[in-house]
Amino acid sequence: MEYFRGTSLDIAWNRGHLSQDQKKYIINQVAGYISQLRRLEPPQEGIVASTTFDKAFDHRLGCWSFGPFKSHEGFHAYIRADVPPETFGPKVTECHSRRYRTCFTHADLAPRNIMVDNGKVSAIVDWQFGGWYPEYWEYTKAHYGPIDQPEWYNGLANALEKRYDDELEAERILWRKLDDPQTFWRGREHLIPGLA
Repeated sequence: MEYFRGTSLDIAWNRGHLSQDQKKYIINQVAGYISQLRRLEPPQEGIVASTTFDKAFDHRLGCWSFGPFKSHEGFHAYIRADVPPETFGPKVTECHSRRYRTCFTHADLAPRNIMVDNGKVSAIVDWQFGGWYPEYWEYTKAHYGPIDQPEWYNGLANALEKRYDDELEAERILWRKLDDPQTFWRGREHLIPGLA
């Protein structure tokens, strides 16, 4: 474990420790780091896996590890508990039938996991969910959580190279209707489609 100087961004942001210029600078720094991660080459296009290409973990999907998946289609079927996408409406159907690049993703890029010092990012911590995911996952996961910080989310969304608003809408539908797909899969692991 390593020590990093600074305060978590959520505390600095909410307690008024940052000027508007510092907030904008931090948002642009984080967007730049995301851009760097996205340039890493995946070991296999379409894979969904941990940083070590093994089972991944993400509290968005439940409390157990999952995968790895050899395709985004298998991953999408998994997060829908193998329910046909049409069941969730046109937005989920549309997004789960698109083709996406595989990108290296932190997968929990919330202000609580970004350390700042003197108005700059000093570290991004808590990489336990990190891995290889469809390109939209970083964007949608940055919006997943109990605390709404519109100024942060809007600033980051506008600073990123690409927004995934359709995918965010589709994910929000799944969050509401099927927040824990792993409950369905418990005891049926042998039926999970698309495992690597």
